[in-house]
Amino acid sequence: MRVILVTGGTGLVGKPLVSALVKKGHTVRCLVRSPQKAGEVLPGGIEFVQGEINDPESVNKACQGVDKVIHLVAIIREHGEQTFERINVEGTLNLVIAAGQAEVKHFIHMSALGACDNSRYKYVYSKWRGEEAVRQSGLKWTILRPSVIYGMGFNFFNRMIQSLQMFPRPFVPVPGRGSTLFQPIAVEDVVRCLLRICENSDMVGRIIEIGGPEHLSYAQMLDRLMESLGEKRYKLYVPMPLMRLVVPLMDSILRDPPVSPVELKQLDVHNITDIDAVENNFGFRPRALHNGLKYLTGQVLS
Repeated sequence: MRVILVTGGTGLVGKPLVSALVKKGHTVRCLVRSPQKAGEVLPGGIEFVQGEINDPESVNKACQGVDKVIHLVAIIREHGEQTFERINVEGTLNLVIAAGQAEVKHFIHMSALGACDNSRYKYVYSKWRGEEAVRQSGLKWTILRPSVIYGMGFNFFNRMIQSLQMFPRPFVPVPGRGSTLFQPIAVEDVVRCLLRICENSDMVGRIIEIGGPEHLSYAQMLDRLMESLGEKRYKLYVPMPLMRLVVPLMDSILRDPPVSPVELKQLDVHNITDIDAVENNFGFRPRALHNGLKYLTGQVLS
């Protein structure tokens, strides 16, 4: 029986995607570190292969008999041996090689909006190099590049919440002028796009950029977040030269700071695409942020 292999099946996008695939009657396999823990958060009827993206043996096993691969595994912060090079680049290459040997028919790769051939920006550079492994693979592929994704599970807005929790009321810090533009997209809408790619062959060989229906600055997104949380704060705009001094210090002291030096650097560049990208490519209009963040209503900051 041919199956769909999903890597990163227990992540922000992976959990709702796997559930949606199962509901549609697809046979799903997931490469996971712990089948027991994965079984606690994913629906029944899924086949688990225990292993990691950097273990060629388990990756080869996971790809056997697979019709399609949806590759979601990536890191946005480095920790110890979990580096951008090891996970986002080498891990993708491992999977591409295994998929080629298993004669997988369609490789769907989750990249990131802003992926580029510029080593100045470490995260998006690693995503571009992962894309290169896919593009040069000889497989039939589709690459999806979303802007920041939000929803149930840890995401960009949880980092903003960390800033709110760490900073004393009635203020909240904003990097620079808070003018970097984003196009936040709900995880449910990303899943709809992935299902469309998975179930149709007309998107093979395409790099598709997606985002929500609004271009919003960092400061505007913070306003939307505080509105959803019922928080009233004064925005304290911190000059970028000062941020470049403080953030590396926080990164060296705190185990999980609200912003890393790599993320701060990325604020040099807007993270947006065509405002109608989802509608033009997938035929539906994604939800606006003020609706998508309603799941946070009533949440109390500690």
